[in-house]
Amino acid sequence: MEDQYIYETNADNTARFVIGTKGKNPLIVMSINPSVGSPTRTSPTLGTVRHIAADYGYDSWIILCLYPQRATHLNELDQNADPQLVEENEKVIKEILSQFPDHKIWAAWGTHYYARFFFPQCLKKIVEIANEYHESWMHYGPLDEDDTPRYCLYLENGEGWYPFDVEAFLKKTLY
Repeated sequence: MEDQYIYETNADNTARFVIGTKGKNPLIVMSINPSVGSPTRTSPTLGTVRHIAADYGYDSWIILCLYPQRATHLNELDQNADPQLVEENEKVIKEILSQFPDHKIWAAWGTHYYARFFFPQCLKKIVEIANEYHESWMHYGPLDEDDTPRYCLYLENGEGWYPFDVEAFLKKTLY
């Protein structure tokens, strides 16, 4: 059976708010920002998430991002957050998380988190949204430097899941 996709972008496709597949038990990923991945164009990140979801018994996967602007390289990202993109991103995240209350979220943004001053502010709002649905957080494999959860592309098979204290991380990194 072919996957049914969840996919939402802005009108000119310069931002992606969500990509994933439909199911009852999705692996929900909070990444940093989207690149080229789409239902018709796979990317290494999508391949990794799809593989890990299947290995751990999830029937689907959903990737959300701290900031929705598409950029293959971080230096291509806005220097300042676009308020309209942030608002739409938060709306979509709330819509997705409301469908899966008490689900775990995979924190997978990596050290790129420190590349833009507004990422901690975006995460702060996302954590507030997640807390409305009693979402808990996890990370895969060891944490990177500064206790940052590893980016979802740079993983080894079998590293395993660990609880992630997103509130403590946020408190430490909020500027």
